[in-house]
Amino acid sequence: MQFHQLVAFVRVAEQKSFSKAAESIFLSQSTVSTHISSLEKHFGQKLFDRMGKEVILTPFGERLYYWCSQILNLRDAMVWDLKEWTGKVEGSIYIAASTVPAQYMAPSLIARFLKKYPGIDFTLNQSDSQGVVECLIRGEADVGILGDMYELDKIKYTPFFSEKLVLITPKDIILASPVSILELYDYSFIFRKAGSGTQAVVEKIMKEAGLAIKDFKIIGYFDNVQSIKQAVKEGMGLSIISMTAAQDYFESGLINAYNMVEFNKEREFYLAYNTQKTLSPLAQEFIDFCEALHREEIINGKNIFR
Repeated sequence: MQFHQLVAFVRVAEQKSFSKAAESIFLSQSTVSTHISSLEKHFGQKLFDRMGKEVILTPFGERLYYWCSQILNLRDAMVWDLKEWTGKVEGSIYIAASTVPAQYMAPSLIARFLKKYPGIDFTLNQSDSQGVVECLIRGEADVGILGDMYELDKIKYTPFFSEKLVLITPKDIILASPVSILELYDYSFIFRKAGSGTQAVVEKIMKEAGLAIKDFKIIGYFDNVQSIKQAVKEGMGLSIISMTAAQDYFESGLINAYNMVEFNKEREFYLAYNTQKTLSPLAQEFIDFCEALHREEIINGKNIFR
């Protein structure tokens, strides 16, 4: 039994897929399969059952997963504790992030963290906010970054970045800022799909104003904010998105962006983790690092992602 076999086993258990596990630890699927077969021969027990497209742990596999997780956490704790003597920090952090954080926040956070700890490797998975929470609950990710909160009894949330939502329009639509949502009934809209943190905030604010999404002329629901910006640029309609996401197209003169009367409160983005899963010292350090950047942003009044 070798250490890298345990790493492969834990990844397959968490990803419920040999191919996804192989991708996350930069190995071929055949190598991962060989590692699992070697462990099954060593213990004389089957570790996984195939259920459709997924693989799930057998009862023996569940017990082995518990001990392997303890071993890997202990390994990370050892490396972290000895870093002052060795000058080395090694390990992996798996981040699940919703669309806006994955595209506009996580890369900057990871780059800054790697300047401090260059020996770390990251895996970044993008989905909607609900998908991030599901990933955390399944134990597939160490840290989540998202724009809404779900499963409050299982997930711990820490605010780390605030911003406003803005209305974006094609260049030929000129409005007086701030714009009221009540002025926009005659325009076509593109919204994010259900499950998006941004969309959840939009619908909540509209409901508080006595409005509903169905009251507007909707031509489509997209699951990608980049696609929405491009669609608005091409004149398909208007949308309400994160200011951080709108910034590049707005500053390049590709779209217009407006503050909105009803959307005057800042929304929060959160760092999140599963309270039932022990955080590795490295994952905790990453969370502390992000929170320190947030405090710096508050003190200096500066957007940390620009």
